[in-house]
Parts: sequence; C-alpha cells; structure tokens
Amino acid sequence: MRFAVIGNRGMFGSEMMLVLADRGHEVLGLNRETLNLDDSIEAIARHLENFDAVVNAVAYTAVDKAESEIELANLVNGDYAGKLARASKIVGAKFLHLSTDYVFDGNSEIPYATDAIPNPQGAYGRSKLLGEKLVEESGSNYTIFRTAWLYGAHGRCFPKVLHEKASQGELLRVVNDQFGQPTWTKDLAEQILSYAQLNIAPAIVHSVSSGKASWFDFASEVVGDYPIEPVSSGEFVTAAKRPTYSVLDNSSHLVTPIGDWKERWLVAKGDVLGLLK
Repeated sequence: MRFAVIGNRGMFGSEMMLVLADRGHEVLGLNRETLNLDDSIEAIARHLENFDAVVNAVAYTAVDKAESEIELANLVNGDYAGKLARASKIVGAKFLHLSTDYVFDGNSEIPYATDAIPNPQGAYGRSKLLGEKLVEESGSNYTIFRTAWLYGAHGRCFPKVLHEKASQGELLRVVNDQFGQPTWTKDLAEQILSYAQLNIAPAIVHSVSSGKASWFDFASEVVGDYPIEPVSSGEFVTAAKRPTYSVLDNSSHLVTPIGDWKERWLVAKGDVLGLLK
C-alpha cells in the first residue's frame, strides 16, 4: 500500500513512518513545510493523489495551553482534521485519524466502549471531539483511533522526562489517582497498519495497551527502585482538568488488541530510553 503520513516529524508520526517502511510499504511524510493545511481542500487533495491511505498525525497536544488557545486547538485538532478527511475522500484514500481518551469525562468506573457518549471536560478534549465530528461528516472512508498516554523513542514523553530527573537525583512526585493505559507509539502504528489493510474497518477503534495503570504505577516501572512519592491530583494545580479514569475498552474481533501495558513497556524500554546499541 501507499501511505501519506501527515505530521511525520512528531513522536507518533516518526514511528508510523518507520513501521510502514519496515513492513515494505511505500510511504511519504508531509509536514508544515511541504503541505499547507490552510490551503483549500482541493489544493490539499492534489498532495494526496495516488495514495491508498492517509494517516493524520497532526495534533495540538498542549493540554493546559489549549485553555487559553482555544481557537488554535480547534483549528489544528478540528478544522485541519476535517479538511484532510474531505481531501482523502476526493482522492479515494482511506483516512486514519488519531483521537484521544480526553473526549470522555473520566467519571466512569468501567472502561469506555467505542460507542460511549463523549463528554470532554476541557478545551483540548473538545477540540479533539470536534475533529472526530468533522471526520465523521466528511463522507470519507475513515477510521478514528482513540489512544492515550503515548510514549515513544521520538520526542519528549513521560518515561524520558522521569528517567532524566531520576538520573539527576531529583525528587519524584507522581499522581496515583489518575488511571489510563500507557501506550507505545510503535504498538499504535502497527495496529493502525493492521486496520488499514482490512477491506472493511470500524469507524472508531480504541487503540491502547490492555490493562490499566496510574501514573504512579507507570513511573514505578520506568525508574525501578528509585524512590517516588505518590501524591493526589489535588496537589498539582493545572489549567486543564485531567480525566480521573480514562481507561478505554480495546477489545476487538478484527485484530489482536495491544498487550498488557506493563509487558509492552518491558519490550519498549530500551528503544524509548535509548539503551539499545
């Protein structure tokens, strides 16, 4: 298959490029230097001609800043997603779009199913939900992949920051009352590829690791015996509210769900922290 990856330099986009190339697919990366998403849909479509699938890895991810940059978050996470989906329809390409657990309110006590009603609590979540709605309205052959707690070898992420602080002997204080699923970008990329190769794929997929963890649980796996102080969310004042429970139901009868978060971290650790030669 021929893939276009929009936003190919970010943490996920970089990984998607590598996975596609490694699996023998033809892939082209596009970014703000080679594709202007402020252009018309027709102009964007001309960049996407002759591709079988378009992966949208463009995202505004500054959760707290989104509270004061609502228009920018909506533009990047909402309008751009809709335009790319409509451009993909014009050229007949599958549209594979990334969304987030933040579209939910975090008040559930059981994992959110793909058909659970979204109820975002902040500007970032609302901008991502806007993107989902515009993709759904585009008429394209789309699949929305909701993911969460992403980490990977490319760019900054929670394990890297934590590992750096521990190596410098800093005090680590990590919240123990927010629950989700740490997910490796490589696992996400491989699952997106699996769905892309299906003749018929679902409209929404929850593409996260299995199981659940608190940030404290995840931190403990990252730094091992290094001391960490568990704290409540109330001790960290942030502009945007974080979901207390954003565990997603990742069950599927079409592809094998990503494995347990702890097992996957053990596989990913060397790559993510740069320990592999």
